[in-house]
Amino acid sequence: MKQWVFMKQWVFLFCSFCIININLAQDSSIPDSIWKSVVLEDVVVTAQYTPTDIRNAIHNVTVIKAVEMLEQGQNNLAEVLITQLNLSISTDPILGNGLGIQGLGGEHIQIMIDGVPIIGRVGGNIDLSQVNLNNVDRIEIIRGAMSAQYGSNASGGVINIITKKSQLSKFEIESTNQYESINFLNNAMRIGYRSKNIFASVNLSRLDYRFEPVDSMRLTVEEELPDGDIRKIKKHPWNPKIQYGIDATLRYQFNDSLKFTYQYRRFDEELSIYGEVRRPQFLPYARDEIFFTDRLDHSINAEAYLGPELYLNSTTAYNQYGRINRVERYDFDNDSTSLIPNEQDTTLFETFLHRSILSTSSSRPLNLQVGLEILAERGSGERIIDTSASDPNLAVLNNYAAWLGFNYKVNEKLSFLANFRYGYNSKYDHPLIPSFHLNWKAHQNLDLKLSYAKGFRAPSLKELHFNFIDINHFIIGNPNLKAEYSDNASLNLDHRLALSREQTLQTSLSLFYNYIGDQIVLAEFEDNKFNYQNLDQFQTHGLNLEFVYKMAKELSVRSGFAYTRLFNPLSDNFDTDKFTGLSEWKNTIECSIPYSKVRLVFAHQYIGRQIRFFEDSEGVLQRGFIGGYHFVNATLSRSFFRNRVFMAFGVKNIGNTQRIPVSGSTGGAHSGGAASRLINWGRTYFFKLNLTLSK
Repeated sequence: MKQWVFMKQWVFLFCSFCIININLAQDSSIPDSIWKSVVLEDVVVTAQYTPTDIRNAIHNVTVIKAVEMLEQGQNNLAEVLITQLNLSISTDPILGNGLGIQGLGGEHIQIMIDGVPIIGRVGGNIDLSQVNLNNVDRIEIIRGAMSAQYGSNASGGVINIITKKSQLSKFEIESTNQYESINFLNNAMRIGYRSKNIFASVNLSRLDYRFEPVDSMRLTVEEELPDGDIRKIKKHPWNPKIQYGIDATLRYQFNDSLKFTYQYRRFDEELSIYGEVRRPQFLPYARDEIFFTDRLDHSINAEAYLGPELYLNSTTAYNQYGRINRVERYDFDNDSTSLIPNEQDTTLFETFLHRSILSTSSSRPLNLQVGLEILAERGSGERIIDTSASDPNLAVLNNYAAWLGFNYKVNEKLSFLANFRYGYNSKYDHPLIPSFHLNWKAHQNLDLKLSYAKGFRAPSLKELHFNFIDINHFIIGNPNLKAEYSDNASLNLDHRLALSREQTLQTSLSLFYNYIGDQIVLAEFEDNKFNYQNLDQFQTHGLNLEFVYKMAKELSVRSGFAYTRLFNPLSDNFDTDKFTGLSEWKNTIECSIPYSKVRLVFAHQYIGRQIRFFEDSEGVLQRGFIGGYHFVNATLSRSFFRNRVFMAFGVKNIGNTQRIPVSGSTGGAHSGGAASRLINWGRTYFFKLNLTLSK
């Protein structure tokens, strides 16, 4: 504990020292245009030396802008990312929405807000439905291993959510309101103030998912399993939840070359699971579970030009995540609730992060980057069991790393980037992690990006020490886990063709390969008992092909196809296919309806049927499948009164797709076998109204 307190003090003292020295080192000769030059619409910051035009970024960065999310009525990160190629979204009524990239799971993806990782993984995933979009400016996505710059959980890619940090008017109030026919209500209000040197904003949000009346959520129906057995499932499986959020930003521009930003975020969620009525004829009761999730985040960021060619970005953050599980008995006759003994649980995770990156930005061929990162984590609670610690209910994991980057511009067409990261992990050997990226502008309209990167992922505190044992689960951590290592290679080709003065066609082709050694998976070690284990290997490879046609601002058509081959772990022990394939097809049409100023957005996605292999209850290998499905959304939107009023009407999941068939047992740590898999709550209609007042 003393070590943890000392770490906090050292980190904040170090950050304060950096900021003071930055302020003292400013050169008044630096031109005013430096900061103005980095506020362009298509500038990206993720994994860059300095804020960079997306066309010059050496990584293949996908940018999703706020206006796209607004026009499609998207409420959370899951609804946004599901529209992107090779990003897969998993759905669970309790655990929420998880994310996969190029066939790799959520534990390999670093999800960040302004460069600060979001903590609180459940089942290896950050619940994307807990990431609200009301104060988001854009989202930047990089597919492929980014461990050399972002550490352990970035071996599959990074998602960086960039929040709003400026506004045109001096004073602004924005109200966001959306209602959906599943009894969903999203309300938010943002108040912003801008002066010459200061920008301040506060954003309040509330989301309420009700779905059905409480009595309806206790009802069950029977489902026939593939083996002919019958089991009970909930008639209405989606659980009601309510979310509250507040985030505040204070940015002070000391002079033309230094910005200092403090951000505060607080998030609370209450998820209710209503059990079926037991003993309905005599003293009926039900067993209910309520999950409370709390997130608290503080971050301090300094951006500075220490000279015309030297750029510093320094971030210090404290993050706290708590999850409380309250189990209650509800007695219907006397309308009373009581806690069930020995079934209550509280788990708390905390992290401290300090990352400082110093980069040169000059017209010379060679530019350098030096980075320092300190990450300290700890988890506490009755379900945290670390027998090697003095307090077995407190687990600590520290990681210290530094990296060196070289960006060499051979000529106007060819540039090369190399990064080397090395560090110390308190529980695992931290290997040297290199990455190499090449960007070749082969032609005025043709870009080629080639990359190879190593990845490293140390087991999380949950995988090492978290024990989850109740009447439905038996999951225990494994302190003997080995760290994962990985290799990622990718090739990206982008071709732009001007069809006329107002018409363009962009074609993108991507090839990728991922290899993970000692992959950590949840596996059964005894009947219905699970722990985390290391597999020998896991591989994915595939391709993306995408076309984007634009005609000025009137029409945009995007169509993309992806095919991913995933390694079959059972192929080592049985004579089966070594890889199984997964295909995707995603399309978006955006257009302005003539003479009306109305925008139409039509989005379609198809996820193909996937072959799967599994062992049945007798250990015999069986072949099954996960059914394919379509999603179609449509939205009409229009702005009024010089963009002060925005209205949108839409339909989500027009085909009313709710479940997909699954053949074969899907028994696991969380559920028994099933004949189908939940993917969505069905067709919904929504209305969105945004109001903006400014001065």
